[in-house]
Amino acid sequence: MANLNRDIRYINRDFNDFRSALIEYSKTYFPNTYNDFTDTSTGMLFMEMASYVGDVLSFYLDNQIQETFITKARQTENLFNLAYMLGYTPKVTTAASVKY
Repeated sequence: MANLNRDIRYINRDFNDFRSALIEYSKTYFPNTYNDFTDTSTGMLFMEMASYVGDVLSFYLDNQIQETFITKARQTENLFNLAYMLGYTPKVTTAASVKY
């Protein structure tokens, strides 16, 4: 039976990972300049907005990377393009029909 695990993670980062990394970066490189890490601060608003953008871009990058593997691709058009690129011409068949 075919392996149906079609989940490839290239970056494997989400909102919380990006948010934590930005907080640690700020604490490391700006210890005297910025130190208000409460949820209501303006700086956290910008860090969370950047984390959201990173999360969305990570999702789309993971999806695009996944579509480049013939065994992991989900979209039919990508499967055909990968097959053509490898020199294989898929035979298009139709479902069987029975006349009564």
